[in-house]
Amino acid sequence: MEGGAGRPTILLAEDETGVGRVISGHLGDEGLEVRWVRTIREARVELREHPPDLLLLDTSLETDGLEFFQALRSLPEHPRGGVVVLADERDVRARERALQLGAAAVVTKPLRDQTVRTTVRELVACL
Repeated sequence: MEGGAGRPTILLAEDETGVGRVISGHLGDEGLEVRWVRTIREARVELREHPPDLLLLDTSLETDGLEFFQALRSLPEHPRGGVVVLADERDVRARERALQLGAAAVVTKPLRDQTVRTTVRELVACL
């Protein structure tokens, strides 16, 4: 695991401040190291310089988070634990596309605290 002292690292790519705070806080409470970025550009840098165990990716980042996910699949920086896509619950197409692209899971917004925790906990347990 990439995190300090064996802690799994999570890269959270989320541009909404409130959502980012909630997710990073809850996952931090789970003992995970969370690095939060707000743009695709920042995510690329983090993935290259500090590869995480798992990526939580918002589909509505400044362009299209799913396009970024598709490009990421072929790069060596692809997180070994996979990608969890955060998608609007009304956006059925985004959820379907994320799964077609190989997302480890899709979590819908508005977020339910326990869903995010459980999903991440289960994926991290497989590392």
